[in-house]
Amino acid sequence: MMPPPIRTKILWIYSVILFLFLGASAAITPLYLLYHEQWQATLPMLQAAFAVYALALLLALLCFGSLSDYLGRRPVVWLAIAIEISAMLQFSIAESIAEVIRGRALQGLATGIATSALSAGLQDAHRERGGLISGMIPMGSMAALALGSALLAKFAPQPLHFVFYILTAAMITAACLLFIVPETVSRVPGALASLWPRVHVPHAARAAMWRIAPASVAVWALAGLLLSLGPTIARIANHSSGGALLGGSVVAVVMTSALVAMVAHLAGSGVSLLRRGAVAVLAGLPLVLISLHVVSLPVFLLGASIAGAGLGLTVQGSLRTIVPLAESHERAGLAAGYFVMSYLAFSAPAFAASFAVNVIGLRETTDVYVVILLILTTLTLRSLNQHGTATVRPAPSH
Repeated sequence: MMPPPIRTKILWIYSVILFLFLGASAAITPLYLLYHEQWQATLPMLQAAFAVYALALLLALLCFGSLSDYLGRRPVVWLAIAIEISAMLQFSIAESIAEVIRGRALQGLATGIATSALSAGLQDAHRERGGLISGMIPMGSMAALALGSALLAKFAPQPLHFVFYILTAAMITAACLLFIVPETVSRVPGALASLWPRVHVPHAARAAMWRIAPASVAVWALAGLLLSLGPTIARIANHSSGGALLGGSVVAVVMTSALVAMVAHLAGSGVSLLRRGAVAVLAGLPLVLISLHVVSLPVFLLGASIAGAGLGLTVQGSLRTIVPLAESHERAGLAAGYFVMSYLAFSAPAFAASFAVNVIGLRETTDVYVVILLILTTLTLRSLNQHGTATVRPAPSH
């Protein structure tokens, strides 16, 4: 049994490091508009920066997702930090969108390696609280660092680079903090074999993973739209004006709403949270569409905020359903499986949308994208109402 002081130390330090990794992934979003203005980067090139990050992250989850179950949490997190520092240094000296894309590939690799190891480490320390933290941190960190990056881009020197100097220093500090964290799993044979690309979802959690999949796909596809094209879409609702601060505000509004919804619904079964999340998405997305056609930024932000709450509720409901179903040596694999599904939904539809923009335009692409999400969410809600009580139950406590 882990002593409470050690448990608390692990939860705090792993939470801070996960906060840095996931927040850093959103810190670049407000800068896309500046890349477009100062470097004449085209929308497809900006979307390529988004897509290469997601692709590298997915590959890292597939190949390295279970590695910390064999080598231990700390060595794998140190590896991820080293790669992340390389990415931050690449961003800090970048002078073209091509250099940014290279940095994003490194960042995706680092984040994928770190995410499953840190999430598993949090669950090692406390199964229920660790799963809750793993679900909340992405929202809070993305909101905080996207807005912070936007403010630095607006008021600090070297707007395209300054935030990455700070993040580099933060990552070096994180590497030092790991020295005071005890290892939570023992090394076991099979590390090399675990590198073969695969998604390892424990048998006990597979049925639950299938049940949460439709809702998870819908909300992560929504997050992908708002975090990749969101700042550009917001400019339509703002009479084609707005810079980095607008982009950071969009991310902050969505992710803060998601975090607030999660905190406000700490109790409740997985199915009830999934149902509430679907209702919030169905309420918020029509407002996003309306805002583009009446050209109203407040309506856009209101719709994005309500839909963001749906994202938070759905993530919390999903994790509450699957996290307790894995043993300690299976947790990194389960975390990797969940994040592979989530980030595939996060990246693939948004990347496809970037090609549609060149054919039918940004407003029309957004219309089609949102309508598809509304249909998928409606089907999800219908399924939950018909079968949710019988098929999706709160996971047992251990």
